[in-house]
Amino acid sequence: MKTTFYFYVNFPRFAEKKILIHRNTCGHCNSGQGKRGTGSNEKGFWAGPFKKYDHAAVALTKLIAKFGNLPETGDCGCI
Repeated sequence: MKTTFYFYVNFPRFAEKKILIHRNTCGHCNSGQGKRGTGSNEKGFWAGPFKKYDHAAVALTKLIAKFGNLPETGDCGCI
């Protein structure tokens, strides 16, 4: 399986919850399907897949810039 990257944006708590970049093999990410295997829903969405980590980081930076650079961002422990 080829490594890709995702990040999850939580809608109701967008400015409160840190957004982390994940590998597709991460148990939290599960190739953009999340822990429960349901993927995006009314509470948020998985952005990706991105072929390279840098692509995910740039997309995330552009997204949060639209919202006053909130919330904080980072990497999941899987990175």
